[in-house]
Parts: sequence; C-alpha cells; structure tokens
Amino acid sequence: MLYSKCRKPDEFDKEYVKADFLENYEYRAEKVLNFLRRQKWVDNSKLVVAGHSQGSKVATLIALNNKKVTHLGLFGANPFGRIDQNIRNYRKEAERKEITWEKANEYIENTYQMYREAYNKETLKENPNLLAWKSFSRPLLNDWLQIKIPTYLAYGTNDIASDLCDLVPLFYIQNAKDNLTYKRYLNLEHNFFEVNDNGRANYEKEHWKEVMNEFINWTKK
Repeated sequence: MLYSKCRKPDEFDKEYVKADFLENYEYRAEKVLNFLRRQKWVDNSKLVVAGHSQGSKVATLIALNNKKVTHLGLFGANPFGRIDQNIRNYRKEAERKEITWEKANEYIENTYQMYREAYNKETLKENPNLLAWKSFSRPLLNDWLQIKIPTYLAYGTNDIASDLCDLVPLFYIQNAKDNLTYKRYLNLEHNFFEVNDNGRANYEKEHWKEVMNEFINWTKK
C-alpha cells in the first residue's frame, strides 16, 4: 500500500477503510464464486465455504444467502460478533489483577460509547473506521441457526475471540438442529499455535495443517 507524506505510517488508505465492512466482503466473494462457477475446469457438484476469524463472518453470510453452498467451515469464530470480546477481555484482566476493576469499568463504558457512535450516521461520516466495528460485531449465532447445511466449527481453548463457542452446541440442542460438527483444540490460541505457561503463543508449535486436514476429511464424509 502506498502512503502519502502526510499520512501516518500505520494509517490505512481512506478508500480501504470505507470498503472494510462485512457486506462488501460478501459481495466481492460472491463475484469470485460466480466467475468460478462458469469455468469448465470447476467441479460444481460441491461448494465448500470456509473462513477463519473475521473470514468466518464472511463465510457465514455467503452460506446464509447462497443456496449453492454445500458445506460451511468456521475457524476461530466469535458467535456473538466482535466487540464483545473486548469487554470480556477487560473483565479477565481485572480478574487477573492486571488492571483495577475501576479501570475495567472505565474501558467497558468507553467501549459502549464507541459502539453507540458506530450506529450514528453523522459520526460514521467523520470516522469511517467505526463502520467495520458496526458491521463485524453482528452476532453470528442467529445466522448459524438458520443455516441448514453441514457446519463445522473449530477453535482453540485459549482463544478469547472464540471461547464462547463452548455455548454454541446448547443453542443447536435447544433448536433441535443436528447439522453442527465442532472440534475443540486444547491449549491452542486463535491461530492454532500452542500456548506456553505464560499464556503466549509458541510459534514453533503450530497446528494449522492438522486443523485443516481434519476439516477437509470431514467434507468428504
């Protein structure tokens, strides 16, 4: 990405920021799928859509709206959106005494205010960065419960983004749905690296290949 002299090194291009929202990613993905569907070398008998982290939200919308999708894979997903994990993280930091409960309370209230601003049209015009927070904080759980195709959910137990995935099977049971397969990877973090005793990822011990191979084998059943 090219930056002008007046732009901060860590600042994204304004056009990128304006396009950084969930529905736009779904739209672009559908364009790719439509192109591929017309190619002679593509086997259209099965359409597997999978996404990791933010990509799981895009994959969810595609599976929800595209009737040609036959299998859905979700990795490191947050069933309740995105912004909730910030609040949960502040609580955990206070529980571990890394910050005071007063400070956690302040941070949580600031998070509420930021989210309110994300729903204010005038504020969005001034700060388009909030658009992604508004868009990607959409809870996925209700969408998942509407999806009827086989769904695969994989996540690490040391991942704050997806630790509420432990609750997802309860909702499937309540709604008499049996199309969910879930895989809980013990002592792995968001990107499926093992976690050391200090809670940090050990980048020499990764499990992505294992995770993906198990998913691929599932799609062949």
